[in-house]
Amino acid sequence: MSIHKDLQKRLSDAHAMGSCLISESRADDRRLRAACVRGDLISPFHHVYADPSVWRSLKPTEREMQRLRAIAKLHPDWVFASVSAALLRGLAVSYSLIGRVHIVTNAQSHSRSSHDIERHIIPDADTDEANGIRVTTLGRTAFDCMRTYGFRESLAICDSVLRQTEKPGEQLAEAFGAFHRANRRKEEAVQIALLGDGRAENGGESIARAVMIEQGFQLPELQVEIPTFDKQGEPYRADFFWQLGDGRQVAGELDGREKYRNPQMTGGRDIVDILADERLRESRISANDIRVMRFSFSDVTHVGRFRQIMGAFGIPDGNPVPAVAQSA
Repeated sequence: MSIHKDLQKRLSDAHAMGSCLISESRADDRRLRAACVRGDLISPFHHVYADPSVWRSLKPTEREMQRLRAIAKLHPDWVFASVSAALLRGLAVSYSLIGRVHIVTNAQSHSRSSHDIERHIIPDADTDEANGIRVTTLGRTAFDCMRTYGFRESLAICDSVLRQTEKPGEQLAEAFGAFHRANRRKEEAVQIALLGDGRAENGGESIARAVMIEQGFQLPELQVEIPTFDKQGEPYRADFFWQLGDGRQVAGELDGREKYRNPQMTGGRDIVDILADERLRESRISANDIRVMRFSFSDVTHVGRFRQIMGAFGIPDGNPVPAVAQSA
């Protein structure tokens, strides 16, 4: 990178604060745009800049968070809504929903949505703050997402709301009654809220359960503790757990690559040690006459393959599929 040391420091400081760099003046913006032309910087939004190497190292949600924090500095009067507000609130947002910036507007505004900004007309929108950034309230954020996007993505957002609030889905569904006039999408949001479960630990688990609902499988219990004989009484926890009609028990484990790559999850351990611990954990769970079913997120998204895995472990299907999940 051929940019000057002062600019490099500004970039480093911005990224260290979890934000992109914003231009400070017209002259500064011309300088930063010139660096983009040379390939030294990238610009993910107007007057917002990032170090390409740092940008490539970030997950899509981390990139969007850095972009949103920078935009909030540029436009402190903006109120973020929908997916943008959900991300700023730490909710589980699918990568597929990331792209446009979502903000609140009113019917009198002459500004219109564009290819990078989605403007939401929300009359008398109640606002809140997430880490100093103006956003729609939690209930409004959840409602706007869950009446707009697909069942799988909406259930992940719903579960994360319930996980944060530690409240049942019935309370979230009741809160939706205050928003908007009755329509089909509002009823869908209510149905999803009633299917939500705050015990899901991440968006991947929520989407896996959404596919189980769509396919009519017997639904599992979540985060079930399984006793073990060699960990001083400390139980293991299974992501999913089925007690089958014939007495058999199955523990389901969603394997994600992040737990092998993310230093915060590996604790600095070598991947060989992590895999060895998993093998040991699986053997201890099996000692309780419980079959362990491991599957990846790729398995979940390839529904035919996922059905084969579930069927091989005897998970019965044929349960009624809720109307909100039938079009997924």
